Amino acid sequence: MQTQTRAKYGAISKLILKLIAAGALTGLVGLSYDPDKSFRSVSGLAEYGNDQIKRCLLYLRMQRYIKYSPEENESPLIITKKGLRRLSAHNAKDKLTGVIKKRWDHLWRLVAFDVPETKKYFRDAFRQDLINYGFFPLQKSIYITPFACEEEIRELARKHRVGQHVLVGVTPNIGWRENYAIHWFESYVPK
Repeated sequence: MQTQTRAKYGAISKLILKLIAAGALTGLVGLSYDPDKSFRSVSGLAEYGNDQIKRCLLYLRMQRYIKYSPEENESPLIITKKGLRRLSAHNAKDKLTGVIKKRWDHLWRLVAFDVPETKKYFRDAFRQDLINYGFFPLQKSIYITPFACEEEIRELARKHRVGQHVLVGVTPNIGWRENYAIHWFESYVPK
């Protein structure tokens, strides 16, 4: 239940950040605004209740992703630099998730990284994202995928601040573990 709630709030956070960045949420300033049904359906907020939206806005303000500026009459809700980085991270994940739906070209994308211990937090977050996207672990710091997503992987590495420590390669063969990898990806790869 907790992961479903976290995923739902992740989705609403991403949506609200996008709307604020576009200047579409000017009326939600006081956190008491009840947008009309037409705006809610167009913006994608229709599936969320007012309390969820208010809690999410409060969370985004507490995390300093957005700020309230009463001096700004046209757009009092402003996305911060930290919020833009967060939105960029969401967009990178969306791109990588979209790539997974493509057909396999029978080439493997190999992601190898050697991140220093001083950047352990960033390394572990990068590794966890690779696992979440369904990459197959060949070793602790070598992962593969059958999908053409080299640029998305580089963007993900930059997002995690480990870009200079990550190597992305393309190879037609991964050796004796290829059968394991093919079996791993059978559910992901469209026929």
